[in-house]
Amino acid sequence: MKRRRNLPSLGALRAFEAAARHGSFKQAADELAVTPTSISHQVRGLEEQLGTQLFERFNRRVELTPAGRALAASLTRALDAMDAAVADARESGKAPAEERLVVAGNPGLLDCWLRARLADFRKIHPDLDLEFISSDDTAAMLAGPADIALHFGSERPSPFNSRRLWVTCDFPVCAPTLAANLNEPADLAGQTFLHEQSLEWWAAWLAAAQAEAGQGWRRGPVFHSSALAIESAVAGDGVAMADELLAGDHLMAGRLVKPFALTLKSGSALYLAWSSGSDLCDAGERFAAWLAGQFQQFEAVAQSLCRQEPFGIG
Repeated sequence: MKRRRNLPSLGALRAFEAAARHGSFKQAADELAVTPTSISHQVRGLEEQLGTQLFERFNRRVELTPAGRALAASLTRALDAMDAAVADARESGKAPAEERLVVAGNPGLLDCWLRARLADFRKIHPDLDLEFISSDDTAAMLAGPADIALHFGSERPSPFNSRRLWVTCDFPVCAPTLAANLNEPADLAGQTFLHEQSLEWWAAWLAAAQAEAGQGWRRGPVFHSSALAIESAVAGDGVAMADELLAGDHLMAGRLVKPFALTLKSGSALYLAWSSGSDLCDAGERFAAWLAGQFQQFEAVAQSLCRQEPFGIG
């Protein structure tokens, strides 16, 4: 059976320890927000309980007796330990600190490639929350809400700091049911052409293929969303132009096929951008390192499914 503690009141012990530390009843009173008379009474009561004198009292000062010095040293250590224990308990009761990284990004990249990989990021970095804004306006995003931006363009985003992550290649894609009738580019005549943003993407590829597709390639729906254009191709609505980031996952899953070998090296690249004149923040570095790993894994897929020759991360 444990011995029952026989301790004086904590208030009396604190009053004595503060007076001993300061060498003054008045300064102890200031620290504990009481009056000097209260400190004097509590110390006197403690001495009576202990049956020993703790202070020598003079007209304008007090001095510790040997018994007082021994008790004060032990009490200071004990109260410091109690203070640390209480602080630890408070910290343990707090929710873990949350960190958030705001990422502005090319809508097609976010919708068609990045979203499917975010579960992996959450497993590796559960303490870092990501917030995504679909936007190609890198300048406005970095001047406003975004910490970093995933910028897609023909040049590095100026005047921002940037790292090149990926260089894309362009090629047609379609559902497997349509691919059965596409043996050469000329077979595109009569097909429905699916356009993204403008007719230029198809125009460049047909010129490189020296394909005679008539005027029909100028027809067909124009989507101002990469995801909608790709989903329309998956549904068998027609043949779309794509790159490996937009179509790669669908190609791996067999929902889309690449009917022709010709693959154009794009003049555009994907960049990670952040404010000029500053280092990439810690959260940004963690996201960038994860992203680089994802692209490294995806490189093999791009080579085997999408490209005619090696052409990738730079």
